[in-house]
Amino acid sequence: MSNRGEQALLKQSTILMLAVAIAGIVTGFVSGSQSILFDGFFSLIATFIKVLMLITAKLIAKQSNHRFQFGFWHLEPMVLLIEGSFLMLIAIYAFLNGVFGIINGGRDIELGLVIIYAAVFTVVEFAYFFYVRHRNRTLKSSLIQFDNISWLVDAMLSVGLLISFLAALLLKSQGYGQWAVYVDPLILIVLALTMLPPAFKILGPALRDVLGIAPDTLDDQVRQVMDAAKTEHGFDDYVSYVQKHGRARFIEIHVVLPADYVLSNVGQLDALREEISAKLGKPDAARWLTISFTGDKKWIA
Repeated sequence: MSNRGEQALLKQSTILMLAVAIAGIVTGFVSGSQSILFDGFFSLIATFIKVLMLITAKLIAKQSNHRFQFGFWHLEPMVLLIEGSFLMLIAIYAFLNGVFGIINGGRDIELGLVIIYAAVFTVVEFAYFFYVRHRNRTLKSSLIQFDNISWLVDAMLSVGLLISFLAALLLKSQGYGQWAVYVDPLILIVLALTMLPPAFKILGPALRDVLGIAPDTLDDQVRQVMDAAKTEHGFDDYVSYVQKHGRARFIEIHVVLPADYVLSNVGQLDALREEISAKLGKPDAARWLTISFTGDKKWIA
């Protein structure tokens, strides 16, 4: 994965999202639409998150130092956790705002302006979402993948706004203007509910990584490889530990050799390490693998 390409795409995404945020906030104030204003503030928060992601990508590209000897991989799930939390909070706020809007008798808004806004940004946001997804097939960046969720959510918000405002326009044209005023707060409630699944999709994996919960897939893979190696090479026992921080995988394996294990030189142990490493998959900069050998079980207890 090219970190330079990742940073460039994140920077581009940040600038475009800021433009969307400004357009949404201005349109919301001018038209009197709380749902458009909500869309603008969502985009503003998404911009802030993108800035954090860009900083994280730059730090990850740096070498480890004395204070962060394993690098800056741990920052990635922390940023995603912040993003998921913000999405959750703004969804709750939008839901309550919509409920109180209905209780207070709805809102009369300038439909012509908001329909143009929703139509334009539906096209722009979906186009950019698919463009980023296409680019990330080459970059294979988890930061880009989760960052792109904000574009999908924003595009879905714009679709919901467009359909709802067209429905409100139809109601007004048919003489049901008294019901059209409830469209804006109703949209707000629906949008809030549709934001919850993406928020949980981000929060779940990020929370697991921040808490240091061992990823089941990686743990099973290591155990399968080591069980086979134990049988093939006659190891007495082994113990393995795995952890994941963002895209970084940390694997630690300690092998107990039998007392009568024939060992001619250190290179033999290095060959075993190479064999185990190859069976665990192609090594990359995000994989930290430690394999040690001992003849005493107390060192793996």
